[in-house]
Amino acid sequence: MNVYHCPICGKAGEASPRYPKYICVECGHRAVDENGRQLKFTNVAVSGGFEAIYMDTGEMRDGHICWVDGVRCFADEAHMGGIVVSVYEDEAN
Repeated sequence: MNVYHCPICGKAGEASPRYPKYICVECGHRAVDENGRQLKFTNVAVSGGFEAIYMDTGEMRDGHICWVDGVRCFADEAHMGGIVVSVYEDEAN
């Protein structure tokens, strides 16, 4: 296993060539919008898709950008299903 460390918390995990800047699941659960409202990311259906939902109201959020501990991130549908949250490209450079 190629060791990888979450860019937010440093937790060790398995490296992913497809998602080189992904954050761990625990950090992904702390995702918020630009106003600090907590977000939840899910697939639309078993076949995939992506949706962002506000945890406090259940309303949909239009967009993929989020923040985790002040770091700008991007949430999206993973290649084979599920959700992946990664440090936003501009932030990782």
